Amino acid sequence: MFRAVSRRIIRCNPLDNAKYEKDEKKIRFLQKGDVMKLMAISMNDKEAELARLMFIFSCFTGLAISDMENLKYKHIQTAADGQMYIRKERQKTKVEFVVPLHPIAEAIINYYRKELARNEEQQTVKEKGDSLVFQPHCSRSVMGKNLSIVGKACGIRQRLSYHVARHTFGTMSLSAGIPIESIAKMMGHASISSTQVYAQVTDNKISEDMDRLIAKQSAKDKETMEREAFELLDTSICKMEETA
Repeated sequence: MFRAVSRRIIRCNPLDNAKYEKDEKKIRFLQKGDVMKLMAISMNDKEAELARLMFIFSCFTGLAISDMENLKYKHIQTAADGQMYIRKERQKTKVEFVVPLHPIAEAIINYYRKELARNEEQQTVKEKGDSLVFQPHCSRSVMGKNLSIVGKACGIRQRLSYHVARHTFGTMSLSAGIPIESIAKMMGHASISSTQVYAQVTDNKISEDMDRLIAKQSAKDKETMEREAFELLDTSICKMEETA
């Protein structure tokens, strides 16, 4: 349209005053039960196991795939109270994020630290801060395929991706009562509006759960009323038989 106007093919853009409705952004995330399924299984294939552990790591830290690929031991620090945390700039936005290291995420890091120590090439070399925590030996497309295999092995119907893992962290954190401002800082969001989508998802989930609870209670109340009605009917019939 703009090109047609500039070439004077048409006098004006007929869509100048058009209003567009923005599609509601829907995010995909896992329920806690599915996360537990992922934690309960282990894969025999080394690369598939790495894909599984990186997914779980993202669920408990909120790190995107690009940040996990570039995560180094120097990014893992310890506070005065002994709490370990990750401090790093996001690869995508260059915004710094700080996220406490969940015990499950810490266990995954310790696992790969031991793997690094077992490597014959690293046995005589002291671990350096520039060493990568995760060292996948395949492309992201292959990692995605491995993640799909992991999901099928766990019986998870939803298609797994590292975006799903990151969204899972956001929704679980909000459900746990963590303030949205803190979640924005942990996830490295440049604007809190990016984090508010999780609040909307959580509110919708609460609403759906409440609707199911109300429906369940209504069904229970209906069943109770019917039972009481039958009991009253039986009682009245018995009295009628006695008087007869």
